[in-house]
Amino acid sequence: MILEHLQDVIVAHATPPGRSALAIVRVSGPQALRMCDQIFHGKKRLSDIASHRVTNGYIRKGEQIIDEVMAAVFRSPRSYTTEDMVEFFTHGNPIIVEQVMALLLGLGARVAQPGEFTQRAYLHGRIDITQVEAVLAAIETSTIEGVSAAISQLSGKLSAQFTKIETSVRSLYAFLEAQLEFPEEDISLTDAPPIEAVLDELIKETEELMESFRRGRTKRKGLTVMLLGRPNVGKSTLFNALLGDDRSIVTSVPGTTRDLVTGTLRFPEGRLRLFDAAGIGVAEALPDKIAVKRAIGAANRADFLLLLLDSTTGLLPADEELLKLIKTKPGVVVWNKIDAVRRIPALSDDIEQIKISALKQKNLQELLDRFRKEVSVSGKTFYANRFQEERLKNLSQNLYSARKAPYLDMQAKELREALEIISGVERPDLTNMVLDDIFSRFCIGK
Repeated sequence: MILEHLQDVIVAHATPPGRSALAIVRVSGPQALRMCDQIFHGKKRLSDIASHRVTNGYIRKGEQIIDEVMAAVFRSPRSYTTEDMVEFFTHGNPIIVEQVMALLLGLGARVAQPGEFTQRAYLHGRIDITQVEAVLAAIETSTIEGVSAAISQLSGKLSAQFTKIETSVRSLYAFLEAQLEFPEEDISLTDAPPIEAVLDELIKETEELMESFRRGRTKRKGLTVMLLGRPNVGKSTLFNALLGDDRSIVTSVPGTTRDLVTGTLRFPEGRLRLFDAAGIGVAEALPDKIAVKRAIGAANRADFLLLLLDSTTGLLPADEELLKLIKTKPGVVVWNKIDAVRRIPALSDDIEQIKISALKQKNLQELLDRFRKEVSVSGKTFYANRFQEERLKNLSQNLYSARKAPYLDMQAKELREALEIISGVERPDLTNMVLDDIFSRFCIGK
């Protein structure tokens, strides 16, 4: 269905609505030049002008002049969509823009859907999914560092990273298959680097790429932090103290918070979205079970976890289960109510811990400094969609399994699955529904 629509000529207002000095009306499609010739009058017809040239003239409706404009011509395949394209630079009066659009629609064009120009660039093979994400990031990001990262990705650096990993996996898999299929050839392990060393390097590269995706989300949407803990450990009190506002209801009754409550903390380096939800423990009533399910789902989607423990009760079995979540993604353990005890239980040294009193607002600055550090993460930044992140997560699991596998045939099996995951990650066989989901986030005209 999508491919059938590629024969349509699409038109859109490519600049924000409202009055301005200039406005851009963008037209793309197989018959774009012929259609635009019927409304544009200049020294030459647009269909006679070479690609990447700009000319001036008038948009006319019969004998009536609508506006004096500049027209930029981009011929297939050297355009953004790879189709014939025309961009009219009109005066920025909404009335003029509407009339130009109406003339083109009257000739058979249709209004472009959100992201349809970029979608055509993807479908025609000009850009891959990693570059599509970069286009969206360049539009949405709110920092100059985010813009620089988006432009870098748009140039193909993320695609090159995926290709590098795929090439390494393919090479190692071929080496193992050669040993398994042709044992009589006596292929020596000295013919290639140690398998374990290659897998270690691949795992490292994959983890660095996953971390760069997390940085990308932070730059574009803000870091998402989820407050976790048993009921009545003080999550809502801490949430309100950090925001300086009574956003969450606080009572002495366990389980007061059921719905997700969110607030925003802003730092010079970026912003942080803080989520408070139901305490995670033994839920008996149906509403409590639903609330706990929502809290766990939000924790799985969060970038950073804050596990709040109660110093007055010590470590309970429910806390032990929550500690396992901290090991799955970045996070910190916060001991609350330290003003009421002399000492707190010891945890393993590899778990980052902060001691506070949410009620007395003691040591909150240390926690805020930790958030600020997380928001200002440095390093290579890439932007990805859910499809790519899920692929990379599965790839990492296969590489780890291959590293632990004791026999060559087991290693080869894991690498074969890893190769299936990473192959075509830049140009996957996506369904129309997935494509619609990706491009629906774009604005009309892009």
